[in-house]
Amino acid sequence: MNNIQTFSQSSDQYARHRPQYPAELFAYVSEISPAHDSAWDCATGSGQAAASLAKYFSRVEATDISVEQIQHGIPHPKIHYMVSTAEHAPFVVDSFDLVTVATAVHWFAREQFHREVERVLKPGGVLAVWTYGYFSIEPEIDEMLQRELLNPIDRFWAEGNRQAMNGYRDLTLPFDPIQNIPSLSMQFEWSLEQLSAYLRTWSAVKRYSLELGIDPVEKFVAKLEKLWQSPEKTKQVQMPLFLKASRKHIG
Repeated sequence: MNNIQTFSQSSDQYARHRPQYPAELFAYVSEISPAHDSAWDCATGSGQAAASLAKYFSRVEATDISVEQIQHGIPHPKIHYMVSTAEHAPFVVDSFDLVTVATAVHWFAREQFHREVERVLKPGGVLAVWTYGYFSIEPEIDEMLQRELLNPIDRFWAEGNRQAMNGYRDLTLPFDPIQNIPSLSMQFEWSLEQLSAYLRTWSAVKRYSLELGIDPVEKFVAKLEKLWQSPEKTKQVQMPLFLKASRKHIG
């Protein structure tokens, strides 16, 4: 199963079960953008980031390589959805004030994508990319997650997944880096059902299930139920968010 297939498989699950990015993230990228006429949300998935950008920008172009993901895009009058690769997009030179990539730049042919951003980003425009890391709930639950799920599925992660997991530590963007980016994170309340639905969107879980014919999430949740106490009970979940941004030179 390749990366496109993992994102296309059960794409409606991404729309429903991937966590929402915090409002502070979009307020910040809007603040560092030189203008608010147009933004390109590349690899938009189901359009979570695009919908938040639409609060700040007059027009948002949202592209994804997956037809199925685009079909589940969040409707909004300011958003235009389109199937397109990241490396060859159908936009004219100097189209955008801001280009964003939410938890996806690790899948791109990076040099080609950087050339495309150089082409379509206006002088002084901003490229902002981000990803989130492993979540934490409670020490005992976190330890069980590592032992019962993360360890068994570890070999099924692709290299791109591992780049995201380390918070884009080694990622270099093509323009002048924007410094003093604020610390960001995501906090939300999940029931056991919500947690298991999110875990099933992981590409490594899908690859594990396909190769071994076993749902690793079902096995993990069966063991977790006793710790969780009640399936309907919600617990606070925290995820670190890693943002990098750079500004295209003027002139």
